[in-house]
Amino acid sequence: MADRIRTRRRQLLAEIRREGGRYTTGQAHAFYRATGWGPCRTTARKDLQWWARHGVLVERGPANGRAYSLAGGR
Repeated sequence: MADRIRTRRRQLLAEIRREGGRYTTGQAHAFYRATGWGPCRTTARKDLQWWARHGVLVERGPANGRAYSLAGGR
């Protein structure tokens, strides 16, 4: 189970790096659905928050309109 979570999060991060710019929970959720992961929107939000807690992403904006971008221009 932990391996699946790590893989899912890594794939999301790779997509964010590929896309660049700001990335929203809705975009993460759509990415998961399109790639067969299919978790709920809450999982997508928590994965983005996980990367932010680990210093890879930066949260920007209000709680009801939050977006994430790469920290330090990675």
